Amino acid sequence: MSISDQVDLELLLSRYTGLGDSGRVDEFAALFTGDGVLDVGGRQFVGPAAIADFARRSAVAMGAIEGLLPGNHHVSSRMTDRVSEDTARSQSVFLFIGTTGPDHWGTYRDRLVRTGDGWRFVSRSVRFSGFAEASGARDYVESLTRSGPGSAGG
Repeated sequence: MSISDQVDLELLLSRYTGLGDSGRVDEFAALFTGDGVLDVGGRQFVGPAAIADFARRSAVAMGAIEGLLPGNHHVSSRMTDRVSEDTARSQSVFLFIGTTGPDHWGTYRDRLVRTGDGWRFVSRSVRFSGFAEASGARDYVESLTRSGPGSAGG
């Protein structure tokens, strides 16, 4: 993998958390291909419009949780591998820290593709591994996983 591709892929992965945490929803959703899938705990949102809608609804729901926002995702143990000239895969772990401290954590698994506009997510799978005892986000996240697959938020 060329250094240029490594930098571009790292920028894509970093922009996901940076844009998401700062509420720049449309730019966040544009990181996905037209049929890209954001899978959150088994709930699937397909395409930038559905992903943006989900992000907006999540911001409202999580903003209503006392002690959670503003907060930031801290991502580590990232490993990105080239699959072909124009595809790659990545995996990493995340920890979300809200205003009262660590709240929840888990893993990202990604399929990435080079497009005319640069590298984009074909899919990102978000899985939650744990929650702090007093997690404000636990109920919201569990409501997503109970809702099952679909392309619309709930």
